[in-house]
Amino acid sequence: MRLAHITGSHPNPSHFTVLVRGIPWSQDHSYSKSVESFFSTYYPDTYVDHQMIYRPSTVHKLKKDAKKMYRILRPVETEYVRGDKPCYLCGGTAHTFKLLQNGEDSIRSQTSIDELHPTQIEKECPAAFVFFKNRYAAVVAAQVLQSSNPMLWVTQLAPEPHDVYWSNLGIPYKQVWVRKIVVLLIALAFVFVFLFPVTLVQGLTHPHVLTRWFPQIKEVLKLQFLNRLVTGYLPSVILILFLYTVPPIMMLLSRIEGNVSRSDRKRSACIKVLYFTIWNVFFVNVLSGSFINQMSIFSQIKELPMMLAKQVPTQATFFTTYVLSSGWASLAFELIQLFALICNILRRFILRSKKEPTNIALTFPHHTEIPRLLLFGLLGFTLSILAPIILPFLLVYFFLAFLVYRNQILHVYVTKYESAGQFWPIVHNATIFSLVLTQVIAVAVLAMKKSPMASGCTIPLIIISLLFNEYCRKRFSQVFKRNPAQVLIEMDRRDEQWGKEEGIYNRLRSEYCQLAYISRDLTISKDFSVAGPNRQSSTDHNSPQGVNENSLKQGTHHIKLQK
Repeated sequence: MRLAHITGSHPNPSHFTVLVRGIPWSQDHSYSKSVESFFSTYYPDTYVDHQMIYRPSTVHKLKKDAKKMYRILRPVETEYVRGDKPCYLCGGTAHTFKLLQNGEDSIRSQTSIDELHPTQIEKECPAAFVFFKNRYAAVVAAQVLQSSNPMLWVTQLAPEPHDVYWSNLGIPYKQVWVRKIVVLLIALAFVFVFLFPVTLVQGLTHPHVLTRWFPQIKEVLKLQFLNRLVTGYLPSVILILFLYTVPPIMMLLSRIEGNVSRSDRKRSACIKVLYFTIWNVFFVNVLSGSFINQMSIFSQIKELPMMLAKQVPTQATFFTTYVLSSGWASLAFELIQLFALICNILRRFILRSKKEPTNIALTFPHHTEIPRLLLFGLLGFTLSILAPIILPFLLVYFFLAFLVYRNQILHVYVTKYESAGQFWPIVHNATIFSLVLTQVIAVAVLAMKKSPMASGCTIPLIIISLLFNEYCRKRFSQVFKRNPAQVLIEMDRRDEQWGKEEGIYNRLRSEYCQLAYISRDLTISKDFSVAGPNRQSSTDHNSPQGVNENSLKQGTHHIKLQK
């Protein structure tokens, strides 16, 4: 399915683009000259162009650049169009505005491109997007070690233009591995700190522990209704409230890691949240006790299956309540979009704002929903042989979740970028882990039942599951890490036969322009003509999306300024 998506989709600029980091510093010339010299030397037949990455812009610098552009374009000879006149660019009707007749020659005579920005040394980052003539050349350049020093000229396939996380591209590559280690240590510390609230929640499920902590409520717990409410429903609600703090923290840690794309950042956060929830919601609640007792399991790994076989059935009521409060309730909140609804009410009735927000598009929260689904899958696997009463609740949840998420993905959430199934390996690995854990617990349960024959017959299931996982890893895992050369070459040949190369080359530089996302605030990057019904849509993917060096060198006579 991943390969079918890649081959069946429209030409993607990311397939022709390589992200280069760790560009060595040179006192003789800028990073841009270094990139051009390196790839022109070692990839002379396939190298097309490159786009440097600059440090994040500020409002002051943007205004300064806009003023410089205005001063450059102001002395250019222009022709004033009076009355209605057909626009030769889009075919519509243009009203009073200026048309640059020969902007390219005029601008070159007035100033050079480098004068539009501060010095290259102050603004350029040691990273760039490098464009190639075909997909195969880009894949080869992305997977080959470029230098004898692995920390220099580090290449990888570029993410989609809308998937690029621009603020992390300026991070020096030598800092990335340090950041990952620091983030790992912080995440582990957060997991251990979270043990204290989980232990508190687990204590609420036992009345004798609760009366020992709070002797004054001993009489209250004698009431059957309050006893079930406090020991059954209240712990799961408190745990869910604590868990709401986990996804934002993990997303922040994933951003600190230095991921260069939004999908990688969200995927990294998804893995962290998944590990966190499986450990704190499942293992810590099952292995109930004090903090010291929970840590003692690391010295008793061999006894872990027996401990799980004994403790999992005792927590069936808690996990069933957790599915009701976290699963069913989360689907209701997902439908009504509670947070967005509250913000809208505050904006309309409290702040009395009539202006509609411009940036309200929501993207699917993979880092919160996928870990929840996989956790419920783990609960269903492990409790199916010990406390199958949870299965009807999970069945209803998955059925409703299919309907709710299908509606939300089709009609509510906006797909800003496409990662081509990069989250599927997470789902596969978590499902295999749940299956193997269930089989290990089954072996321990049958051993406790004094059934050596049944316990021995369960062991081959574990081996078969692990062999199946190894087969999937060999057969399918590599497709999610590398694109096959056979598919890419066939796509290149198809584009060559249909004559699409020229259109793709024209799009590459404008697609990976940092100013493309703020060009709506700069008047020089917009078409201000009042066109007729034949005017092209402003969302045409072949039109330039920002002002960069390429748009000034080529096609400058197409820029129209408002009078």
